[in-house]
Amino acid sequence: MNLKFEDILIIFRNIRQKGFFHLLSANLLIQVVAFTSQLFVAGILSPDDIGRIKIIQTYVSIFSIVAGMGFNSSTLKLCSENRTPEERNSIFQSALFFTILSTISLYIIIVVLNFFGIFSSDKLIQWLIPLGLFPIISNSVFMVFVSYFQATKKIKLLSNLTISNKVISIIAIVLFTYWIGIKGYYVAYNLSFILMLAVCFRYYKSGSWVNIFSPKNVSMFSIHWNYARTSMAAYLLSEISAYVDILLISFFIPDMKQIGYYSFALTITVVLKIIPSTVQQITIPYFSALAHQKTEFLLAFKRYNKLLYFIVAGTLLAVMLFVPFLLHFIFAGKYDPSMKYFPLLAIGWSFRLLAQLQYGAIFGLGKLNYNVYSTLVSLIFNIIIISISIYFFGLLGAAYASVLGGLVYVLCSRYFFRKAKSEM
Repeated sequence: MNLKFEDILIIFRNIRQKGFFHLLSANLLIQVVAFTSQLFVAGILSPDDIGRIKIIQTYVSIFSIVAGMGFNSSTLKLCSENRTPEERNSIFQSALFFTILSTISLYIIIVVLNFFGIFSSDKLIQWLIPLGLFPIISNSVFMVFVSYFQATKKIKLLSNLTISNKVISIIAIVLFTYWIGIKGYYVAYNLSFILMLAVCFRYYKSGSWVNIFSPKNVSMFSIHWNYARTSMAAYLLSEISAYVDILLISFFIPDMKQIGYYSFALTITVVLKIIPSTVQQITIPYFSALAHQKTEFLLAFKRYNKLLYFIVAGTLLAVMLFVPFLLHFIFAGKYDPSMKYFPLLAIGWSFRLLAQLQYGAIFGLGKLNYNVYSTLVSLIFNIIIISISIYFFGLLGAAYASVLGGLVYVLCSRYFFRKAKSEM
């Protein structure tokens, strides 16, 4: 992989014009502040509560995909295409209508099931789930806004909205957690999403938001569902595959303190995802626009993918060198037990991040079924290898299994990207 200095300059010039650095600065600021707030929260709460937060966050991530039914992805795909502003506005409003309807319905079902202790035997987790899983409504609606702004290439607006609202919400999380503990964490967590939605509706100027609930939006369902169903399946399988270790651990490992140490190590891996996720956000609308221009599409993919590999490798090296030392200094050894899991989890997640652009490119080509296939293979492999590893080696076995799982995921994604490319 030969990437010359001139090539790097060309890539950076192109991505600067697309608003990459506006979005990167937003994501970077958010992740830095979020990461700092997580350190504060980890310092305030016990490892047991950190484990509970991670379990609930995993349920939120998975159920948000089911509740949202992929309408944010269909919005991104459809609004990225060459359409009139009126068509894009109609697509966006119908997506909001379907998302609000589906998320409220699933939330009610979850609350009822939780009453019977379906999701956890831990009494505090059961008490927190109605509060902790409310973001499946608010976050899903927010993600439709994000997809719309992303598809219409309003990157500066997206970054400004995200920065201003997220910083306020993170500050609230730290303060409420300090005052009330883990319950305060979720009070602030919900208030932050409500605040972001309020601002998004205020900035939405393409028509009255009341039109979202117009009955005519029902006629748009088939247009959305064509992309939403496969996208929902792909993201759901991908999310379960990525966090199946937490789900299995929550059922098979009774020691909540050790789960907390493992969860803290997994939380630290967020620093690896900042730039790769930004690259994917920027490139999906452009891949979608270039879906019928094979030469230009492949040239863009090759350039960005080379850059992605360098970024992932460099970030992994940096965190492996500095994170253990910094966390030991910050927490005075409180989370040192997490460091036996962190290097393995960091390597496993780095493998997964190498597939970011392949996943986005397949999405842009409209071959969403290939993303479903790759994540399904990855999920089946992860369930088998992690279950076996936990049985024989406990939590450390789960960490080792994440390396193999990440490698299988990137190889599957590469295989199906090649198939999608050959069909252009």
